[in-house]
Amino acid sequence: MQVTAGAADSSLAARELSFLVRLAQAAASTQRPDELLELIIRETTSAIGTDVCSLYLRTDRDLLLTATNGLNENMVGKVTMKVGEGITGWVAESRHAAVVPDVSQEPHWKWVPGLDEDRFHSMASVPIESGPRLVGVLNVQSTERREFNSGDIDFLRAIAGQVAGILERSELQRRTEVQLAEIRLSHDIHERFTKLSLDGAGLQSILEVIGSLAGGRTALYSADGYRVRGLGESSDGMPQRIHVPPALAQTAAREVRISAGRPPKPLDVVPVRAGAEMLGLLAVGVDEGTVDSEGRLRALEHGSTVLALELAKERAAAEVERRLRGDLVEEVLAGGLEADEAERIARQAERLGHRLPHQAWVVVLEPDDDKTEAALAARGQQDRLDAALTGLIRSRLPGALTLVRSASAVFLVPDELAADLATVEKLAAQVLAAAGPVMKPGTASVGIGNLAHGVSELARSHVEARQALRLTRRAGGHGRVASYRSLGAFRLLLEVQSPDALRRFVDELLGPLLKYAQSRDTPLLETLEALSTARWIRRAAARNLGIHINSMSYRVERIEALTGLQIDDPETRVAISIALRARAMLGM
Repeated sequence: MQVTAGAADSSLAARELSFLVRLAQAAASTQRPDELLELIIRETTSAIGTDVCSLYLRTDRDLLLTATNGLNENMVGKVTMKVGEGITGWVAESRHAAVVPDVSQEPHWKWVPGLDEDRFHSMASVPIESGPRLVGVLNVQSTERREFNSGDIDFLRAIAGQVAGILERSELQRRTEVQLAEIRLSHDIHERFTKLSLDGAGLQSILEVIGSLAGGRTALYSADGYRVRGLGESSDGMPQRIHVPPALAQTAAREVRISAGRPPKPLDVVPVRAGAEMLGLLAVGVDEGTVDSEGRLRALEHGSTVLALELAKERAAAEVERRLRGDLVEEVLAGGLEADEAERIARQAERLGHRLPHQAWVVVLEPDDDKTEAALAARGQQDRLDAALTGLIRSRLPGALTLVRSASAVFLVPDELAADLATVEKLAAQVLAAAGPVMKPGTASVGIGNLAHGVSELARSHVEARQALRLTRRAGGHGRVASYRSLGAFRLLLEVQSPDALRRFVDELLGPLLKYAQSRDTPLLETLEALSTARWIRRAAARNLGIHINSMSYRVERIEALTGLQIDDPETRVAISIALRARAMLGM
């Protein structure tokens, strides 16, 4: 008996070894995962002598029927068992083998509709383990009643151990192939963008490639959400402004999905950074059917990197050009140029690609108050102002030299672009409209100097533009276009070198009214200003003040009684108007 048992054991060991070798060799030559699983269950069914073999693999939470050669194959990928549920789930939970001679008598048995298990009686099940990790469960079933012995279970365990190694290698190979595919995809996308950048294709071409790879429309926005002008068309469906999600302010932030536009549409927004500094925002439309594929994610990632490089290059080039141009304009506006100095600056301008006009208007844009000026001086605001004015300069002021300072802008407008003051005033109004959104909630005004005849007169025209702004602002004007010529006779006040002389003149004419205003409620001084503004037409001034004409007559009588002036006298009216403007200029 011992020889017979030994022979039987040797025969079983040889059978097991032969099977495992055959399984390992077949697995080594099989690349596709579905073929590998079919191989496992086919060989196991043959080796163990059963009617069916089924393989359940562990997912995140459940056990999924992954392969079978005897149950309903239409249920593969659909049937799941929770850990602890049914015989399969109990084996997974306990990590012990199970032998069931008659499944109808087994309390752990769970019948699954549609799986076609009712014809099977006996079952053996073993866990598939890889170290401490559960890979799945291997089941064999037979239509006839069968007593699975310890040898069968040991054989199944050996098969399960081999299966675990095969599946682990297969999964490792699958992950490696996925990673290699991702690397190749990333490399190809990177190469494509790098070539665009090296070829100097520009931002628009880069955006178009991002859109083709990511499967959506693209647009570039400033760091505060304004669309960068000159890139794409306004009819492309992308909004002109987007709300910047707070999450993008974090240095490690990647893409964020938002809704923007009218009607709202989904956009993936990606920060475009140079180090910790946000240069802009890349937005890509999410159309119906858009898939968040690896290619789309890589296109957004590499695209934003190349855009950052392009924006950094453009910013550096623009900063150099702006500094050179700014130094040139500043030197011209400083004044005191001799003929040879003017000629030197003209030659320097030519080398930089600018032509100093023989005749030009100087136009100055300035904030109307200190708060707006301080806000405009903040980081990034100068770039916003420059960007806001760029489109206008290209379309309406080609050839005009410009200088954007920390809180103002100066334009040298050749007379061929604006032959008369009326044309310059229209251009100035357009400058004011373009700068308006950057100034909000504050306002700005634009001043225009007289036409300069030659480089040496540009400084004088610049001073005149600034003086026009100063007088207009002191008179209470905000958000206006003011020319030095429109000041009329009042610009003579600027020629008075002594403020004390002007102050004495104001006191002489308006002193009694200034004292009266300190102790009485009737606004006689404001009434006088309204009359001067309304060209001394009493009904018009009364209407502007919202009072009855009789009240206006009473106030005029009080003014004349206090000052001794005759308001109907033409010379007196001129003197009063000058005194009122001088008072505004002096801030009295």
